[in-house]
Amino acid sequence: MSALVVTLLRFGFLALIWIFVGFVLVTIRNDVFGTRIRERAGMRPSSRKSASSRQTAPGGPTTPGTPTPPAPAHNAPAGPTHLVVTKGPLSGTVLPLGKATITIGRSPDSALVLDDGYASSRHARFFSEGGQWYIEDLNSTNGTWVGNQRIYGATPLRMGVPIIIGKTTMELRR
Repeated sequence: MSALVVTLLRFGFLALIWIFVGFVLVTIRNDVFGTRIRERAGMRPSSRKSASSRQTAPGGPTTPGTPTPPAPAHNAPAGPTHLVVTKGPLSGTVLPLGKATITIGRSPDSALVLDDGYASSRHARFFSEGGQWYIEDLNSTNGTWVGNQRIYGATPLRMGVPIIIGKTTMELRR
């Protein structure tokens, strides 16, 4: 072999080693610092607070600690209207329940992103069918718990019953 071919092979081998080192560094960074979570416009930290803490009463703004007067009873919906995180790192987070499915997990594409080693990337989903809300475990590793029971399929939900995913507890509320 000519000296030129040997030199090119050496540089090629050196480039492959550096590419391997780069992949190792990226893997270590992901393991140490976790997955990057993309920030959505609607999920800024200031918008994670309960909507009721920002509402104003008909007579003017409320002061902290002053409850907002309840809406008239004839306008109140029959079922739950919010998913509220009651325990865990996202405690106080309120998600309005609409018609769309709500996915929960570590994936940045989830509606509620959990930074929790006990939650799967796509852990569970909430969906409404016939006016009833259900939760479905999406074959998560550590399971989804409703009350004190682990669920395996779509399970109907009642308001106020704790739903536990990893270190996060949530419930349906009006």
